[in-house]
Amino acid sequence: MSQRCIVFLISDTGGGHRSAALAISSAIQLLQERAASNGDSGRVERSEAKATADARPGQGNGADAGAASGAGEAGPRLKLEIVEAFEECGAFPLRQFARLYGPASRYTPGLYGLIFHLSNHPGRINEVQHFLSPLMLKGLERRLSELRPDVIVSVHPLLNYVTVAALRHLARPVPFLVVVTDLISAHHSWFTEGATAYVVPTEETRQLYLARGLDPERVHLLGMPIHPRFTLPVASREELRAQLGLEPERPVVLLVGGGEGSGGLRTAVEAISQARLPVQLLVVTGRNRRLYTQLQKEQRKWQVPAKIMGFVTNMPELMHASDVIVTKAGPGTICEALSCNLPIILSGYVPGQEEGNVTFVERNGVGVLAREPRQLVRALQELLEPGSTLLQQRIESARRLSRPQAAFDIARLILSYLPPPGQPGPWEERQAMTQVATAKVKGR
Repeated sequence: MSQRCIVFLISDTGGGHRSAALAISSAIQLLQERAASNGDSGRVERSEAKATADARPGQGNGADAGAASGAGEAGPRLKLEIVEAFEECGAFPLRQFARLYGPASRYTPGLYGLIFHLSNHPGRINEVQHFLSPLMLKGLERRLSELRPDVIVSVHPLLNYVTVAALRHLARPVPFLVVVTDLISAHHSWFTEGATAYVVPTEETRQLYLARGLDPERVHLLGMPIHPRFTLPVASREELRAQLGLEPERPVVLLVGGGEGSGGLRTAVEAISQARLPVQLLVVTGRNRRLYTQLQKEQRKWQVPAKIMGFVTNMPELMHASDVIVTKAGPGTICEALSCNLPIILSGYVPGQEEGNVTFVERNGVGVLAREPRQLVRALQELLEPGSTLLQQRIESARRLSRPQAAFDIARLILSYLPPPGQPGPWEERQAMTQVATAKVKGR
């Protein structure tokens, strides 16, 4: 049986790009497994064993997988590859530049935002791309030639121009899809001309695409991909709170700083404690072990009950157990919270790329920005006072705005670009054409 391959191009400049790729690839896997259970002999192989162990959801999710490509008929095995493009394909000094994202966005956010805005222009982004592309073009061509993908999916704006150039140089008709992961302030580089299709999360990003003058038939408004585990049923709030060792009646505030545990978690906790708010806290520090240890030591001084956790894999349960989330303005966490009908208080944002996420939250009535401790305390008081109509309004707005099935919709679109069963893939077509031509010559 032949094997098909889908390659996801990412960069670990922040955790959101890998999370989006994992969400879509997990949705593809679930669709294919559902199709296999209905009689399709195709199966999916994941190249990232540790990512699968960390992120792969359980069986039996409620998504409708019947529309998966090839459902109900025998199909090839499907291999999913996640490629950290700057690390695997970039030459010096590109890899070093990519590693500066975390420190730059954390310690010099104003400078990072300035660079974002200055480069967000057709002429300037072309200059940036002409500088970056030679540093990874050959490496990307080599990696693609090794993997021989049938479909390529990019979830990072700075990888699109070079991918279009690589496919042109390789002369391979591989479908190339771009999945935009910014909710409003999508950078110009997302919409590099030459991709087969573009997936956008909001109407605002669709309008940015159309303003570029690109083919309106190629843009698909499907939402922001979040992990399929957010579509699974969970226990009731009362049962979840009992499982987590929380008080059943006291309001729960979930504080999240992203995968690296940034976003002013310590300041937020201190403000809530000093105000002696009648709440209990779930604090997720992510991979920031130093912050985790620090908060554990300081916890005995707090005036509110709290549970401190590091990196977690049960975020849907934590969100469903909570009344409100306090988080930085990462698009993935925002959309995960919406899928759990959870009101949002934004504690900060990365200038430039996350500014539009703040607008998205406030414009749609699902939350507010509260960067200062006093603003955070006031926002929590307004939401959690007994009989708060504001809380109910935000819950309803979140329910209206939520698109938890987006990863499955994107997965179906990607699967639709795979070659039909029995047909040669883009890397086999040239070989097949050569064989046909040779046969014709011999038949003369």
